[in-house]
Amino acid sequence: MVRRDPKHDTTITAARFARLQWDPQLRERKTITDYLATALRTAIYDGQFADQEELNQVELAAFFGTSRVPIREALRQLQAEGLVQNIAHHRTIVTGLSLPELLEAVEMRAVLEAYLLRKAAPKMDKADLARLHKLCEESGRIKDYGAQWVLKNWDFHRSLYSRSDSPRIVSTVERLQLNIERYARRAGNLQRLREAADEHRQIVKALERKDIGKACSLLERHIMNTGRDIERDRARKPAPAMKAPAKTIRRRRDYKPASRNSR
Repeated sequence: MVRRDPKHDTTITAARFARLQWDPQLRERKTITDYLATALRTAIYDGQFADQEELNQVELAAFFGTSRVPIREALRQLQAEGLVQNIAHHRTIVTGLSLPELLEAVEMRAVLEAYLLRKAAPKMDKADLARLHKLCEESGRIKDYGAQWVLKNWDFHRSLYSRSDSPRIVSTVERLQLNIERYARRAGNLQRLREAADEHRQIVKALERKDIGKACSLLERHIMNTGRDIERDRARKPAPAMKAPAKTIRRRRDYKPASRNSR
């Protein structure tokens, strides 16, 4: 879970992009622009950049050891996805979601996931249930809302409706999940982590009993609990203020651009 004091320096460091080093799904590099867009997108979704925080092109170019051209192209990709926006004097900031937008996204996700599970559950076999049990066990050993929990949690949800044969709906759910997760992590705590793990187990038990209606109801409630936690967290904290750009930067030593011709 990432929390930052707005008074602290916002220096860009390798820690913000650490997931790129161990997540196998992010290791494939195409063009420099694609790599930079992936790095920034992942960091934003992981909560490494706060809402309204500036993404300084000069700082990013120095950190990644590249020119500002691919940085600008990557930021344009993120702007098209709604993750950043340009403001005065060619500055780019991370776009945040308002509480009503977040709660609506949570509600959409709850409805869609319950629908997908209703389609998938009748097709589940013993191997599917065994996989869900294994994911519950692995999730139960995680002690914080770090990136490992995010990946394991998403793996569990995706496994619930892997037999739904609805790839477009699953893709929509994934986009909702990515937008919600950074706020869920900020709102989360150890108690909620344990509650979420137990809710996973209850869903699997209902599926084992072939009580599909109960499983879908539990899944929907499980997701809506995320909205409840986000709403409580927002009530405790003021909206984030825009942060000043960092004054210093540490360049990545291990970054190797794919090809200068791909800029």
